[in-house]
This record gives sequence, C-alpha cells and structure tokens, in this order.
Amino acid sequence: MKLPLHIGVIAGTLGLLLGVPCLTSDAIRAKLSGTDAVSSASVIVEQPSGDYLVLINLDRHTDSENLALWHDFFTGADAPVIFEDISCGTALSDAGGRTMADSFRSRLPENQMTVRAEDGTLLLSKAETGRFDIIILSQEIADALHAETVTELPNVETLHVKGASG
Repeated sequence: MKLPLHIGVIAGTLGLLLGVPCLTSDAIRAKLSGTDAVSSASVIVEQPSGDYLVLINLDRHTDSENLALWHDFFTGADAPVIFEDISCGTALSDAGGRTMADSFRSRLPENQMTVRAEDGTLLLSKAETGRFDIIILSQEIADALHAETVTELPNVETLHVKGASG
C-alpha cells in the first residue's frame, strides 16, 4: 500500500514543480493560444479620413533598406514583410491619430507594432530629445501642438500621409 501512495506523491510533486512554471511562462501560453510571431491581425482597421504626419526617428532606423520599407508601408505602397518591430506613439487627445495607428498596426503581424497614447506635449518633448521610434499625429493635432519643431530636426523623417478618402 505504501508503494502506490509514494508514486502518487512523487508524481504530484513533479507535476507541481514542472507544471506550474510551464503553464505560467509566456512561451507556453503563446503555444496554447494559437498565436505566433507571423500571425496577422484578424480584422483590418479601416483608415480614417484626413491628413496625418508619421515621424520616424532616423537614429533608431539606421538600416536604409528597412527605412525604405517602412516608408513604403506608411505611404500605402506595396511593402514586403518587414523584419523589425516598432513602437508607435500617439497623442491622448488625437482620436484620428490613434485610429490611423491602429489601422497601420492591423496590417502588420501580431505584436510587431505597439501603440501607446500619451500626453501630446510630453510626446513631442520626448521627440525633440530623440526618445521615440515612430509618432503618428493627425494634421490638426500636429498644428495645435506646433509639431514643426520636431519635423524640422535632422534626425526625424516626416511623412505626410492621406487617410481614406470618402
């Protein structure tokens, strides 16, 4: 009677020692959820209408080939798969800019582009010191926040993007 009890205790202990860490790890959760590094978004978010600025930090995008691919992607040209993750900032008060960023994110593989919203003045202040990757702003918010101080910097590429027409 002691042998089956001993085997049960050992099996239970090993199950806890190995099972709990495996089930709480991100890698196992990703495998169980069915998403992978190349899964794309299931719903494409439509672009809002209007004019937008996409600011790219050239200090963080030093590879001219990848920079050209991002340029094509943001301007709507056909772009192949881009093997680079990006972080995109938008202004809290800029609903159009956030929607445009979400539209871009929906066209990329899952988790390739993260979008965060923060105070517009703080966002542009960070941009002036080079502490950003990509910023997407509607033209109205860019004008209200005087974003030209950032767009004129030598390490910033500014793309003027048109949203959906209609």
